[in-house]
Amino acid sequence: MEDNDTYIKSRIEKILFYNSFVFLIFLFWFFYSTYDNVLLLVLICLINFLLVFIEYLRDKKYYMELKEKFLYLLLFLIPFFLFINVILFYHAYSPAFFISFYSLIGIKHQHNFLLFLIFFSFIMLKLIGIKIYFTKNVKVFEEVRGDRIFHYFASDLNYKKILFLIILFSLVAFVEELIYRSFLLTILIDFLNWNSILSIIFISIIFGLAHYSSSQNWSHMLSTFVSSIIYSFALITLGLLYPWLFHLITNLFVLFFYYQGKKKYVT
Repeated sequence: MEDNDTYIKSRIEKILFYNSFVFLIFLFWFFYSTYDNVLLLVLICLINFLLVFIEYLRDKKYYMELKEKFLYLLLFLIPFFLFINVILFYHAYSPAFFISFYSLIGIKHQHNFLLFLIFFSFIMLKLIGIKIYFTKNVKVFEEVRGDRIFHYFASDLNYKKILFLIILFSLVAFVEELIYRSFLLTILIDFLNWNSILSIIFISIIFGLAHYSSSQNWSHMLSTFVSSIIYSFALITLGLLYPWLFHLITNLFVLFFYYQGKKKYVT
C-alpha cells in the first residue's frame, strides 16, 4: 500500500509539473499579445524548451500515459510557434499562421443566465447518472479499477488533502479547458475550417481516450466524452470560465461519490 501511495504521489507531482508549465506557457502567450519586448519572450521560450527537454529525458525512462505524452507535445508545440512567430515578427514578416491569444475561442465572454442554467442542468443530470453508476458498480472502488488519483484522495480524506485537491483540480480543469476546448477547437474551427459539431465530437473523443488511458475504464471514457461535449458548447456560447467551473464541480462531486462509495465498499 505504501509503494502504491508513493507511485500516486509521484504521478500527482508530475501532473502538477505538466499543468503548471502549460499554464505558464499560456500566461506567456497572453503577455506576448500585450507586451512589446519580444526579446524577453524569446528568452522565455528558450528556457522553456530547455526545462521541458530535461524533464522529458528524465520521464522517458519510465512509463508515460497518453495524457502525459500529449502534454509534452503541447509543452513543445506552443513555445515553438511562439518562438517562430517572434522571429518572424522581429524581422517584419507576416506570421499569418500564428494564433493570437485573443483569437482563441472562449477568451471573450458573454453572460447568459438562461444558457448557464441549461448547461448546469445537463451537468447535474450527468452527476446523478454517475452516482447511480457507482451505486450499481461497486467494483469500481477496487484499486485495480477506476482512476488511481481519485482512489488516493478518497482514502483517508483529511483537511490537508482537501486543500491540496482543490488547488490541483482547479489547475488541471483550467488547463484542460485551455487545451482540449479553447486551443484545439480554435485550430480545428478557425484555422482548418472544420465544422463546429464535427470538431466538438473529434475533440471529445480525444478527451475521452486520454482519460481512458488513466483509468482503463470504458464507462469513464464515455462519461468524459459526454462532459467534453457539454463543456465545448459552454465554451463557444459563454466563454472559458464557464466550462472550467462545470469541469471543477464535476471532478469534486465525482471525488465525493468515490469517497462515499469507497467507505461503504471497504466497510
